[in-house]
Amino acid sequence: MNVMIADDQSIVREGLKMILSLHEGIEVSGEASCGEEVLNLLPQTETDVILMDIRMPGMDGIEATKAVKDRYPSVKVIILTTFEDGHYIFAGLKSGADGYILKDADSDEIVASLKAVCEGNMMLNPKVTVQVVKALNHMDIPAVQEEPKSNLTEILTPRELDVAKHIMEGKSNKRIAADLFLTEGTVKNYVSRILDKLEVTNRTELTLYLQKMI
Repeated sequence: MNVMIADDQSIVREGLKMILSLHEGIEVSGEASCGEEVLNLLPQTETDVILMDIRMPGMDGIEATKAVKDRYPSVKVIILTTFEDGHYIFAGLKSGADGYILKDADSDEIVASLKAVCEGNMMLNPKVTVQVVKALNHMDIPAVQEEPKSNLTEILTPRELDVAKHIMEGKSNKRIAADLFLTEGTVKNYVSRILDKLEVTNRTELTLYLQKMI
């Protein structure tokens, strides 16, 4: 697994490099101090996951995450920050981040998060989950508010609803396929239809949507 570290503080980058170097199978593909550097480095590296700070000079982590997801959708992004503010958390997830952990996370949590997102799962630190719920309760989300809960079964077929519930549990397509005795390709087709029907763009938005609907 190749990991890029994006943080404007060199001491943080060095600390993360040290942590990652202790784990076999993880290589640091590059370092960046701002969003622009991330975008410049990506074409020159083989990067699977980016550990992305939020507050950086120039293009910050939120803008950079959106740009990465627009240009390199296969690259995973985990936002790593000291900020627990609901606005930053929600903005990061809306930008397509695959995970959100805090800088006080221990090495095992960081490595576990890297592995999880590479397997197609979404990782949220428990403290962050609380902030996401608070943010959702105070933000205007028309798609959720306009559709009463009873309408979800009218929008999705029973099988699509089954797949959606497994996605809520953070399972990858491969795991869902095994649990529901389907092929991985069939699951991918279900996921695409679910996203289209609920008018959301990624699994993160889908999970947040379903948490309000189910």
